[in-house]
Amino acid sequence: MVFALDLTGQFSAGGAIIAGIVGALVMLVVMYGGKAMGMTSMDLLKTLGTMMVPKASDGMAYGIGMMMHLMMGAAFGIIHAGVLHAIGPSSNAAATWISIGIGVVHGMMVLVAMPMMLNMAHPLVKDGTMDKPGTALMNFGTMTPMGVTMGHVVFALVSGALYVGGVS
Repeated sequence: MVFALDLTGQFSAGGAIIAGIVGALVMLVVMYGGKAMGMTSMDLLKTLGTMMVPKASDGMAYGIGMMMHLMMGAAFGIIHAGVLHAIGPSSNAAATWISIGIGVVHGMMVLVAMPMMLNMAHPLVKDGTMDKPGTALMNFGTMTPMGVTMGHVVFALVSGALYVGGVS
């Protein structure tokens, strides 16, 4: 059974932020699950943390990385909710497919932008302490691009479902 969905006039920034933060946390489970299975060597939180404080202890690097990741999750939760409102899906199924599309596009954009960002701005990559990420983050392992894409799809599905469920 398909339920009608109407998001008109119901934008909730707070709901979008919470949905984005929860989506970011679930995304980390996917990404660190891939790391635990040996599918990637990418350590997202440590990479983010050491970009800001290169000489930080592991605990501080992970804490800073987590804060950055959750802040980005909140921001992308707002963007995701805005896109859903702009498109105006007529059903939960349509919102799900739109969310999958948003996640795939977001993941692909990260695979293009993150290697450039790390090469240009990460102090440990610049000084050779950390390996260069390679095209589409392939130097972290050949499954990394798929994991990054799937992590963003999971983020989009979770944040989209929580947001739509909260405002509809």
